[in-house]
Amino acid sequence: MKNLNPKYKRILLLLIIAVAAWLVYNPKRSRLLETKPSAHTLTPEKQLDISGKVIEYGSNHDGDIDKILLSIDTGNVWLHFPPHTARQVTSVARIEHFITASVRKGGPPGHHFNSEYELKYLRSQFSDTILDLSRLPAPLPSRGFEVAFKGKPNKISGLGNADNTGFVLAGKRIVLPPHMAKELIPLISRAKIVLVKGQMRDSTQGFMSATGLNVVKPSSIQIDSVIYKVR
Repeated sequence: MKNLNPKYKRILLLLIIAVAAWLVYNPKRSRLLETKPSAHTLTPEKQLDISGKVIEYGSNHDGDIDKILLSIDTGNVWLHFPPHTARQVTSVARIEHFITASVRKGGPPGHHFNSEYELKYLRSQFSDTILDLSRLPAPLPSRGFEVAFKGKPNKISGLGNADNTGFVLAGKRIVLPPHMAKELIPLISRAKIVLVKGQMRDSTQGFMSATGLNVVKPSSIQIDSVIYKVR
């Protein structure tokens, strides 16, 4: 620029300033900057490591084990996990054993308020057994095995659970939809004979009932001489 006429130098300088201003204040560029994802939204989900002693198991409204109560330095916390992983989780996290777990804060939507953490990774301090829950996919949908059995009132026990949606008959746990359980369980408790037809869940899928019994979803229940279709 040393050989340029001073007049052209001024013109060139004004052009440089104008281009710089356009780059800074261009509305389209501003909108692009505003919609660019922040670094926070791109970071992976944070997990927390906690250690403690397994106190007890908890179950969902169907009576399937889906959480463990862990005693840690600051108190007791519930660790939730998918019900189909219960058999593997309980074999590693046994009652009174100490474990180390990687968890995410907050249970899944729609679950009990006390599911404070979602379990992701588990290690037993007793046996050094390691369990990665991401490697335990949910089983394919299955109707189970067709069954039919009956019993008398004195052979029925454990009527209802915390949500009063099931009962035990002939050594099996029968799970009812909540709207039908409210109507049928009082009738069952007074019946002379009960006949259940339905599908018994495949016990190899990884689910575990809190009662330790096989779970049956009934298609019909006969209470004395009256047959009720279960939907």
